[in-house]
Amino acid sequence: MNSTDGIAYARGRFVNLDEPVIPVDDRAHQFGDGIYEVIRVYHGRPFLLDEHLARFERSAAAIGLRLDRPMDELRELIFTALDRTGFSDAQVYFQLSRGIVKRDHAYPADTPSHLSMTVRPMVDARFHAARTNGQRVIFAEDIRWKYCYVKSLNLLPNVMVKQRALDAGVADAIFVSNGVVTEGTSSNVAIVVDGVFVTHPADERILHGITRAKVLGLLLQLGVPVREEKFSPADLLKADEVFTMSTVVELAPVIEVDGQPVGLQALREGSVLRRLQRLYREEIARACAPDVADAVGE
Repeated sequence: MNSTDGIAYARGRFVNLDEPVIPVDDRAHQFGDGIYEVIRVYHGRPFLLDEHLARFERSAAAIGLRLDRPMDELRELIFTALDRTGFSDAQVYFQLSRGIVKRDHAYPADTPSHLSMTVRPMVDARFHAARTNGQRVIFAEDIRWKYCYVKSLNLLPNVMVKQRALDAGVADAIFVSNGVVTEGTSSNVAIVVDGVFVTHPADERILHGITRAKVLGLLLQLGVPVREEKFSPADLLKADEVFTMSTVVELAPVIEVDGQPVGLQALREGSVLRRLQRLYREEIARACAPDVADAVGE
């Protein structure tokens, strides 16, 4: 099976993306009862796969969701899916629901969980533009549940606020909770003030981003001071640099919030963001470099 649009996996087999395979009584379908991960693939190789799988396990543990297959088996399944597509640059999405069982709020403990997955080709052009030229965003009230560190399927608040941003003619929204900037609808947020990198602490109010964690390591290499602490919308508006961090878009500057220019120093050569972008791409190149055999077509 090889489709230019991608492939899917559900109920223990690979299927076409348009094949109906999810039963009505899947708890993901009826309750959003489950977890997920998204992984970028460069040159046919998943980037930061170990970190994503570890977070997947943590999310499952946080909501008491049983893992019916070891992570080594899931890893093998991901590589099998990539082999079937032959995609060089791709996005792997996989989710685990609490299972397929007659609808009821309470769930039987012995219900097998249900894994599904999609692999689709990745077109990076529009994300490249965001990384280079910046994003226009709005502030929005954080209306999500309290356990944002769980990568849950319950994304309705994110979807609604993202659409509100698009309807306003901008790229995204940044959540604000009780006067504190938390994160974007699908990204973590950081600011740079007087050469110091500041981002919300990794507590229950934000997703513990894989890209965010990688960036913290890169900042050590750069010798840039880091403060994991809460900051306000006013702090963001007067920051020297503002940017988002996510698996799909990577690191992208924010240049306007609610119509007000912000963080324009991030666009300059030598800014913290530009140096991070270079190091991040170097990390991708090292981790996902094609084999010599691939390079010579063997």
